[in-house]
Amino acid sequence: MITPDSISSLIPTKSNKLTSLFTATLAILATSCAAQASPVENFGQDLQGLQNAFNQKKVHVLQLGDSHTAGDFLTDQLRKRLQQDIGDGGLGFAYPMAVKGQRVARHGYDVTGWRLSNSRFDKNEDYPLGGMVATSSSSSGRLTVTSQYYNNDQQQARIVVKGLSGQSIKISDANGTRELPLSTSGWQTINTPIVFPYTIQADAGTKVGGAWINKGTGGTVSALGINGATQSYWQRWHSQLPQDLAASEADLVILAYGTNEAFQSNADDQKQITKQAIATVRQGLPSASILVLGAPESLKSTGGSCGTRATSLDNVQSQLRQAAQESGVLYWSWEEAMGGRCSMKSWISQGLGASDGVHFTRSGYERTANILYSDLKQLLSSSNGLGSKLSHIPSFSNSTPNIVPATPSVSNEANSLLKDSSTVTIRPVK
Repeated sequence: MITPDSISSLIPTKSNKLTSLFTATLAILATSCAAQASPVENFGQDLQGLQNAFNQKKVHVLQLGDSHTAGDFLTDQLRKRLQQDIGDGGLGFAYPMAVKGQRVARHGYDVTGWRLSNSRFDKNEDYPLGGMVATSSSSSGRLTVTSQYYNNDQQQARIVVKGLSGQSIKISDANGTRELPLSTSGWQTINTPIVFPYTIQADAGTKVGGAWINKGTGGTVSALGINGATQSYWQRWHSQLPQDLAASEADLVILAYGTNEAFQSNADDQKQITKQAIATVRQGLPSASILVLGAPESLKSTGGSCGTRATSLDNVQSQLRQAAQESGVLYWSWEEAMGGRCSMKSWISQGLGASDGVHFTRSGYERTANILYSDLKQLLSSSNGLGSKLSHIPSFSNSTPNIVPATPSVSNEANSLLKDSSTVTIRPVK
């Protein structure tokens, strides 16, 4: 494979502007060519359920992960590509309230009288899937979910609620106000049609863990990410995760962890923790396909030609692939999609990687999503989808966004996104 490092023998020894330009151009070409080959490996995953969902044009993709997911750039581009193919299936999952430092692409919140607990910081809450809980402080409090994208649009919601049997929650929207009773004590899912914006009111102490929102047909992509998260965060959530996953009705579950683990000095339990998560997903969603994303290249220092890789990155990547192989699910190497080892510096120079050497710009996440989505479609269109390792070159048709190498001229524009509050560039927890 051609890498930025392997071209050093081609570069003149004399340092001048021409040499610098030559180096930059070759680095871009090397990474661009390598990034066209991005393998999806299937270690035995039965794809029939996912194929049927596509045929019926009703697909729900659920991605759980760290800040790469919490920024909702990668997942929003997956959402756009999926909905271009099979139609807009609705919002997907909405956390109960806005999470500080995180971004959502298609909705927002207006909240008074509710308090958010985040499993990143508070481990003493009874967390459902996703690791966030909003608690009512009084019956007069209002938790409103807004969406300019879906304004006045009616969809079906499955609201995740915890309270006491005999209590109720009040839902208000363009269709009026209605009280929905809680059938039991503890966590439960309440089904109701909603129109954006909608407001929830409840007795003090009532908790909301989020809502699954869809139109009943078309494609939806749900992003359940927490800044700084590792796969082990699932151990902070309650034991009813299989039931929570069943309520999602997801057809494809993407596990997108590993970056924060890569900065830990000891990540030897990554394989076992990932296998446990896969088993939990299978228990709740036996027909769903499962995809493990290999951690992308991340740098603890950006100095030098390639930078310095995160301490445990190689180990974590190896263990994630082993977990997928031993569990019989799908695996996709994000690093190979970038161009392999020593690719992050080139992505930074092209305006695709963030200056911290860990995250990506909006353009970088969108490019990643385009490659991933094209690879998944290629996998589904193959003869049987089993035992395959695909090197897919994305097609360029009128219905497919162009995936072209970035040039140095766009790097300033892309890097300016890092100054935008909507771009998550928080250093992983070490």
